[in-house]
Amino acid sequence: MDVVCESKMSNPEQMLISREECDDIEEKLSQVLSDLERKVLRQYLDGRTYQEISVDLKRHVKSIDNALQRVKRKLEHCMHVEEFSI
Repeated sequence: MDVVCESKMSNPEQMLISREECDDIEEKLSQVLSDLERKVLRQYLDGRTYQEISVDLKRHVKSIDNALQRVKRKLEHCMHVEEFSI
């Protein structure tokens, strides 16, 4: 899942480190996100609105909002855990 990990860094070493960090985050998210949460996140990151996502996934807009809130909490948790494991 190619999430949000594009950067305009000129230092190749920094780009490699950032890519590895992004890969780690993506791997952790793939383990903790539900199928719905992954679908919603992917479409949201593609720039789709809650309404567009809800129509595509045949879910209520509130369900889309709830899924994104769960994704946010899970991402924050993954980042917090990673911070303390360094």
